[in-house]
Amino acid sequence: MMTAHSRKDAAPAAALPLSPDALSRILPMHLRLDAVGRVLSAGQTLLKIVPGLSDGVQGRLIPLRAHEGRDVIETVRQASSEGRRLFLGLSHRPDIVLRGHAVKAEDGTILLNLGFGPSLRRAIAACDLTDADFPPTDLVMEFLFLHEANRGVLSELSRFSAHLETARRMALSQAHSDALTGLLNRRGLTLALAALLRPGQAEGPRPFALVQLDLDHFKPVNDRLGHQAGDALLIEIATALRQTIRQADMAARLGGDEFVVILRDMTCREQLARMASRIMEAVEARSPEGIAPLKLGASLGIVTCQGACRLGAEAILAAADRALYRSKNAGRGCATIEDLDAGVGSNPWQGPP
Repeated sequence: MMTAHSRKDAAPAAALPLSPDALSRILPMHLRLDAVGRVLSAGQTLLKIVPGLSDGVQGRLIPLRAHEGRDVIETVRQASSEGRRLFLGLSHRPDIVLRGHAVKAEDGTILLNLGFGPSLRRAIAACDLTDADFPPTDLVMEFLFLHEANRGVLSELSRFSAHLETARRMALSQAHSDALTGLLNRRGLTLALAALLRPGQAEGPRPFALVQLDLDHFKPVNDRLGHQAGDALLIEIATALRQTIRQADMAARLGGDEFVVILRDMTCREQLARMASRIMEAVEARSPEGIAPLKLGASLGIVTCQGACRLGAEAILAAADRALYRSKNAGRGCATIEDLDAGVGSNPWQGPP
């Protein structure tokens, strides 16, 4: 006994007639060809991408796989017979690739349903496609929106990371810089010295001289002209130091009117005496008139390290400080130079530069 659902009692499948407009709405990227390759209908989006397609596919669509030849109609026939994918290019836009399937109907017509591959974004931009150009069931626009949102988030994260890195560098610079003059502070100076003394460099520690200077008669500036004038003068002295030393050298302010300069690869006493003279002249040139008959000056303590110095940064600063006080005890306005490699306290040179 046959049931109501048996194959023998089933009604034959009826044809589903669709007008070209209806087919275009459901499949906006379809192409329907007759047996000889004439265009019977094409989806609205495909017509937008391939102008003049209604007049024929030859010269407008081209096969992209070399083994398929150059005849697009024959390529479509073979794809519909063999059930394989189609890859077609646009003759006027070679950078846009269409891919899809072709199905041959009983009446000999061929229906193609095409879509985009990796060239989707280019096609949307080149042909001004919108959500209305894709069927409601196609999630391509949603994926594009998601992609754009993801790009926006990544861009914001990148910008935020850049801001954080800038803030980190600024904080690091501020931690190592004197707030008033912009020179290195004591911590920055100690790190710079430690880098110069660090073992393991290919050529070994580099020779250098460390100059510690103290302003002579700076206190009357604050007492007579006020602390604001004193701060302004310290800024001028910092500028003078930058202009006097070389680009590879470093200047620091330890606090008050105490400054330190690191002179790279300069340990010759004659050179150091000339540099000390230029520093003292630069300081004296900025002496304010309001402290006359006193005149602003500088006393310097200079120590040299030839590269074999075994002292640490703090010990070198202490040695330069002792040399500075020898200059002050000698009457100020002079420089004391000492070679640390020869041993602290061993016959220092003292005199006006």
